[in-house]
Amino acid sequence: MSRRQSVIAAAVVGALAFTSANAQTRDSATSRIGALTFERGYPTAETAQKLYDEMDFQRATQAYLWAYPAVSFESIRVGLKRDLGIDYNELALGDNFVDTKGVWLTANDTTNYGVINIDLGKGEPAIIEIPPGPIVGLIEDFWQRALADVGLPGPDQGNGGKFLLVPPDYKGELPAEGYYILRSPMNNHNFMVRGLVRNNDVAAAVAVVKKVRVYPWSERANPKALRTVSMSGKAINSLAPAGLEYWERVSAVINNNPVHERDRFFMAMLKPLGIEKGKEFKPDARQRTILEEGARVGEAMARTILFDAEERFSSATAFPGTNWNWVVLMNADQENHEPPYGQLDERLHYMFGAIYMSPAIGRKTPGPGSTYTQAFKDRDGNRLDCGKSYRLRVPANPPVSDFWSLTIYDTATRSMIQNARNDAAVSSYDTLKTNADGSIDLYFGPTSPGAELENNWVQTVSGKGFYPFYRFYGPTAPLYEGTWKLADLELLQ
Repeated sequence: MSRRQSVIAAAVVGALAFTSANAQTRDSATSRIGALTFERGYPTAETAQKLYDEMDFQRATQAYLWAYPAVSFESIRVGLKRDLGIDYNELALGDNFVDTKGVWLTANDTTNYGVINIDLGKGEPAIIEIPPGPIVGLIEDFWQRALADVGLPGPDQGNGGKFLLVPPDYKGELPAEGYYILRSPMNNHNFMVRGLVRNNDVAAAVAVVKKVRVYPWSERANPKALRTVSMSGKAINSLAPAGLEYWERVSAVINNNPVHERDRFFMAMLKPLGIEKGKEFKPDARQRTILEEGARVGEAMARTILFDAEERFSSATAFPGTNWNWVVLMNADQENHEPPYGQLDERLHYMFGAIYMSPAIGRKTPGPGSTYTQAFKDRDGNRLDCGKSYRLRVPANPPVSDFWSLTIYDTATRSMIQNARNDAAVSSYDTLKTNADGSIDLYFGPTSPGAELENNWVQTVSGKGFYPFYRFYGPTAPLYEGTWKLADLELLQ
């Protein structure tokens, strides 16, 4: 190329660049939030305000979805203290089972749950003492990451043992033996435990749970007795709240815990909204408006990802050709490994509808632990309506080594349907009418199917939506081999 050709080529490139730059400097643009106006490339004051409001609104909705697991656990802590007067290191126990009077994400009334909140914020380890016997439980941080299973599925294997929960950056000495040491990335923890009912002896199962102890490391030589409060038959609301109260709980969790590396960008997103590590939550009028709308839209997004999971996840369907979905679509560590990403949507799908996660929950292979399925439509693809009556035929020989249960949940609260019978579940522990081929017909509706089927019936309440949640405890091979499956619920005329 000659010198003259080079000069011409450079001039053409410069002209094209100049034209391209000018083409990108628009005086106006249309968008989903209305007209955006610029003058000589600068946003007008109105456009700048509109865009900042939209930016912060989008951040608020995404922060709502991100924070849900931690707000859910903080809401359990707040609810137990407000409704039962239970503080840290105290046991809330369903000694006569958890029932429909308590509002808990997909709890069930076939289990005598025990719940203890633990705070390591003073920099001191805590000891969790597990008695020997048929007991199962798990220790989780407030992001609902399991630190350990305890009891039968834990390292103590039902023989009892002491777990030492160590706070972040703890520099003190630790015992060389006698404890299962758990180093935690957080200060806030939730410990859930339940006694397994053997030979219908509920009292014995409760007695085992009452032997659990939680106390600070400094009290190890002479620990105080564990204060226990019954939560059976009590009106407790453990759900995440709406509006600004949701963000108050986000702020509380952030201020009492270290910020993890994975969450630093969310800290940046929350800062313009008035939520900042080490600062009191005092949003101004603009921030309040955006946060309240962000919570409303975020909750709607979360609800959609739970009830329409098959639109988001290809692996949602549990039994091909049916409307039954797997409840657990995430890994216990909340990470997808191939391709690598944090399971934000999968985590939200599970934790908007449920609480607690461990490797033993949502098993994909036979063995100790549990897995669950849920359905939001009947055989014809219509949403389930509490004002109508349905039948579900459970095939013979459910694939479980322990037991199965089916609980009905209110779509509004994702908690047990509150009915006059104060009973939202049936299980293999119940005396159920069985068909000649070993199958069992279960009934759901506002009116009884008749005296001989009374035990097979869960009462619903008109005006609500509902969904069944079928639990397999100790799932066996036929569940995964496709040789056993649930049929869809059938609307009764």
